[in-house]
Amino acid sequence: MTTAASIMPSSVINLPQGQQLPSAQSASASTSGTNSTLTEADFLTLLTTQLENQDPLNPQSPSDFAAELAQFSTASGVQTLTTDFGASGGVQAASLVGQNVAVAGNTIVLGSAGTAPGAFNLSAAASDVQVSITNSSGEAVDTIDLGALGAGNQTFTWNGQSSSGTAQAAGSYTYSVKATPATSGTTLTPTTYAVVPVTSVVLGGQSGPTLNLGGGVSPVALSAVQQVY
Repeated sequence: MTTAASIMPSSVINLPQGQQLPSAQSASASTSGTNSTLTEADFLTLLTTQLENQDPLNPQSPSDFAAELAQFSTASGVQTLTTDFGASGGVQAASLVGQNVAVAGNTIVLGSAGTAPGAFNLSAAASDVQVSITNSSGEAVDTIDLGALGAGNQTFTWNGQSSSGTAQAAGSYTYSVKATPATSGTTLTPTTYAVVPVTSVVLGGQSGPTLNLGGGVSPVALSAVQQVY
């Protein structure tokens, strides 16, 4: 069996008083404190101590030191890359401000333009799909017949008018989807999405950027967005 060679000197010597490595107990206590990350300064201190106290009759080779430096540089590079990805997610989230996104829910927002976009998913093809619009008082406002649709994500646009053609006030509305399976005996489940504007972004959360949404919809993580309009 082949074993990996250690990069430490073959002879082990005692460090001068005050420079001993911490015991397992003290190391555990240190990591439970506020500063438990080995910084570049800490690494250089350890490396300098190792140089000062190596066995002069059996010094460590330059290639071994190069290996240690390479290991630290790799770890530092990964940390930098992680930070960059976090910043990239923040930029992506910030670019959504002012745009409509589809998230879990059944809310649509009728804006000043007089129309409201909506979206849903069909688990199977449908021979007929109808969307019912309801106002904040729970009153049915309009029904949209979308006809036959295939399985997958679908979109619609409400013209902001009631069934009688009366323009409705701007604001938040809810909707439901009724779909008839195209194939007899097939289970068809519509999944509605709330299509609402992104009003602002909160960065720095453990789950990544958080989107604040309009239409009375609770904030969601960037990963919860299904579609962008």
